[in-house]
Amino acid sequence: LGLGLSAQSADSTANRSDKYQMWKNRHAIAFHAGLPGYGFEYAYNLNRSFNVRLAYSTFAVADISTDLEINGQSVNVNASASSSVVDLLFEYQPSSNVAFKLVGGISYLGGVGVNPVILLNDDIGYGDLIIANEDIGEIDLDVTWSGIAPYIGFGFGRAVPKKRVGFGLEFGTYYAGGPDVTIVATDMLQNTSEEAEEMEENLASYAWVPRIMARLAIKL
Repeated sequence: LGLGLSAQSADSTANRSDKYQMWKNRHAIAFHAGLPGYGFEYAYNLNRSFNVRLAYSTFAVADISTDLEINGQSVNVNASASSSVVDLLFEYQPSSNVAFKLVGGISYLGGVGVNPVILLNDDIGYGDLIIANEDIGEIDLDVTWSGIAPYIGFGFGRAVPKKRVGFGLEFGTYYAGGPDVTIVATDMLQNTSEEAEEMEENLASYAWVPRIMARLAIKL
């Protein structure tokens, strides 16, 4: 009887060990940076060929000022840009010997866009009448991609690295449709705001938002 109980206990311990071996080292966390931002993610290895990842990226920059010439007029452009993206991605790795992978998934673009504010640098003269540039007004332009967007791409590097730490690169694109455009104009330029719909039509072909990421993964 004692031998039987010992055998059962050994079998139970072996089963628990097998289950542990089956599930350990299948998890990783990662930090990434690139377009459309930087952030972190969690990865899970489903089997030899498939992985799933949940990622979050963000980015924000403001007060980028430069002078340009538009239609013969010198203007100052003060721009800001921001992004917020949540990705649910699935990876297929054709070979266990090569770290090449195909990636697809669905993402939520909380707002990926640019916001330039345009102001004339020079005064405008009409005969003896001089209009100061600050009295002419400014154009506040907002161009944003948002909503649910499918994603497709490819890359190199394992979602859950074989060693403790792994490095990877990924190249892909979101299909977000054309951006939403808002124009707010002040003073003498107020009628310009009616051109937002026309600008949306002109930008409709810019439906793809690139994703280029460098990734550092740590196996748990």
